[in-house]
Amino acid sequence: MKNTLHTFIMGMLTLFAIYLYFLSAGPLSSQIIIKEFSTLNIKEEEENTLNYLNQLRTKAGLIPFQYHKILTKAAKNHANYLTNHLTYGHKEEKKFKDFTGLYASDRIQEVGFSAPQVIENVSANNKNYKESVDGLFAAIYHRMAFLDFRSDIIGIGVSQSKTHPSNTAFVYDMSAKSLEQLYKQENITQKQLTKAIESNKNKNSKMVIYPYDKQRDIPPAFFDELPDPLPNHRVSGYPISISFNSAIYKNAKLISFQLFNKDGVEITDTTILDATTDPNRRLTNMDFVLFPLKRLAWNQHYFVKFKAIVDKKLIKREWSFHTRKFNLPLYSVTQNNNSFSLNKGSSCILYFPPTSKEDLLGDIGYPSNYDIEFIDKNTIKLTLLSSQKRETILKLGKHYVKIYEK
Repeated sequence: MKNTLHTFIMGMLTLFAIYLYFLSAGPLSSQIIIKEFSTLNIKEEEENTLNYLNQLRTKAGLIPFQYHKILTKAAKNHANYLTNHLTYGHKEEKKFKDFTGLYASDRIQEVGFSAPQVIENVSANNKNYKESVDGLFAAIYHRMAFLDFRSDIIGIGVSQSKTHPSNTAFVYDMSAKSLEQLYKQENITQKQLTKAIESNKNKNSKMVIYPYDKQRDIPPAFFDELPDPLPNHRVSGYPISISFNSAIYKNAKLISFQLFNKDGVEITDTTILDATTDPNRRLTNMDFVLFPLKRLAWNQHYFVKFKAIVDKKLIKREWSFHTRKFNLPLYSVTQNNNSFSLNKGSSCILYFPPTSKEDLLGDIGYPSNYDIEFIDKNTIKLTLLSSQKRETILKLGKHYVKIYEK
């Protein structure tokens, strides 16, 4: 569970995405205008979440999740708890009336799920299901939860605060039907338990690669996760992972894991995490993760080469993926390129390439005839609502951007 400080920081970052700072034509004004946050259609979001998540799972080589009514009730309870108290995480406090269990394993049994085994993912302050799922897939430990070989049932709960609409919660509780059936019996043996836990593995692929081959619309960056797999980086590139099915393989020894750009040039500023190098010891001896230590580029093709000795046999894999593309002009803002033109009613994407592993956008100041939406912590969508036919200077942390209004 994220600690209080981390929750506060995330909350402040969310405010950057939902507040418009109203500025006069001259010095910055102190007036703040709150940008409206769309009301979610909860039922539709939950259905879309399951469909999208299963789309990613099946293309990665896993069986789809089946909707589970009891797990859904537990997930909804926790999602409502999070938005009721404007908080984030996996833990609940007993002092509140809507408390249904300290942890996910308690909460699922509270509503009638027979087994205590559950894997839970949680995201907060997302505008929609896709933002939630994509964000969790960018966070490697949460990705592994979604791509677990053992799970086949899921409950999804979505909630939105009525008083603070920007505060949303998406909760995912995952388990196995075989476990639920087993725990309805008495006198369970360890052998039976192991068999139930492992029962779904043989239904899945020999290995799971993510991003999967030829996948598109991949975010180019990783920012934040708790626990943090890259504790010294506030921004890095999107992680690439491969996991072997332990029902089929027993031992894997990495030989090489490489990333190449569209021109075939290897990106060497990377780190590889496995069971021995993972700082949080979350990865198994069947998991390997390549982290580019710098952001990947928007709308670019990348190639991956992997080689390992698995159960004394050489396994090679090569695949590719494509990062997200915008249907708007994309401008990279640097010291040598910080002047752009914009027509009334039109939009563009401004990308601020990080100059260090901690370089994120800071406070934002801009006139009221503009609208800004965060794409990520280095990228914004800028819209000119009404033109005043002049040059405007936008201040974004340490960055200054000149916009010529047409």
